[in-house]
Amino acid sequence: MAICSILSVGYSLPEVISETEEVLIRKFDLEPAYEGSIPPDPTASREGQLLAERQLQNVLLEKPNEALFALAVTPYDLYSRGLNFVFGVAFPFKGAIVSYARLLSENRDLFFSRVRKEVTHEMGHVFGLPHCPNPHCVMHFSNSLADTDRKGEDFCPACKKKLDAVKRRLKIL
Repeated sequence: MAICSILSVGYSLPEVISETEEVLIRKFDLEPAYEGSIPPDPTASREGQLLAERQLQNVLLEKPNEALFALAVTPYDLYSRGLNFVFGVAFPFKGAIVSYARLLSENRDLFFSRVRKEVTHEMGHVFGLPHCPNPHCVMHFSNSLADTDRKGEDFCPACKKKLDAVKRRLKIL
């Protein structure tokens, strides 16, 4: 089983790390390896938000050689150039970062469903999947929390087929 390194940018809730590990195992057949936390890069910030791509670059520098991918989770709000905020970003075949700052809810089940959706979505991009036009597919673009809540936690049949093909090429299946 291929290894995916997990890092926290800042302190992340242990329950978020656990949910992230479960997604990697169940949806991607990856072996999660929690590597601990790294501090956020304050040089790439604006008004309380962190630049997602810069944080992800720093995470990738910490990825152990034996890990195929790196995945970061963070409680910090993220933005990307040209966007007010992002739930996460991914570099195909390298890694991803997911923020749960905007996923919070008083409803515990809803919060963890949102975390699972965004981790699955960004890892789908890591595996080279594009956004999907199916509004129920986890790969559908989320422009708002309502979009995230509407879509499902799973890949539609077309995206699942693409994912399985990539996993076969990477010898993960």
